Amino acid sequence: MKHFEHIVFDVDGTLADTEESVLSSLVQIVQEETGKTLPRHELEFALGIPGKDALEKLGIYSQATLDRWCQVAASFKSTISVFPGLLEVIATLADSGCKLGIVSSRARDEYAKEIAPLGFDKYFEHIILVEDTTEHKPAPAPMLEYLRRTGANPGNVVYVGDTVYDEQCATSAGVSFARAAWGSHQDIPNATYNLKTPNDLLTLTTK
Repeated sequence: MKHFEHIVFDVDGTLADTEESVLSSLVQIVQEETGKTLPRHELEFALGIPGKDALEKLGIYSQATLDRWCQVAASFKSTISVFPGLLEVIATLADSGCKLGIVSSRARDEYAKEIAPLGFDKYFEHIILVEDTTEHKPAPAPMLEYLRRTGANPGNVVYVGDTVYDEQCATSAGVSFARAAWGSHQDIPNATYNLKTPNDLLTLTTK
């Protein structure tokens, strides 16, 4: 296995288990906006893309609706947690000298309220969020922004994520992709690596 100088993480479904928060709140928003109760599996496409894009695909986007979704999602904050064992592994990676980053479709205010309190921010030097690029996953722009800020060689970077959107973003930017099987519900046949547990992240490092 190749060893990487930079390991970049998606957040939702990779670092943090946010599925209950995202889907339960979206079910409620769709119900409020349309009167329809959609099954959760029909809303799983929203995992891994910006909230605005998800609402647009559902035909119910407005800034007011997006703000309302953020408000409802905040009420599910207690259901969000770091996947077991990940904080310890991330600390080990940081101690080994590996450079760690985040590329996420989260908006900055959502990230600050729901994700930052989980306690892993201190390990990440660069955090790319939805406001940092005009195009978003599955486009390569967020990863290209990470490469621009760090000056990293794409060949020395691996992106760890749980969706096809993540894989497409990584591949289009010329970096390797590792599927986080602990949080992924999708088959991602083009993944360079398939990591079964957080401990498998340690096989990607230069140390």
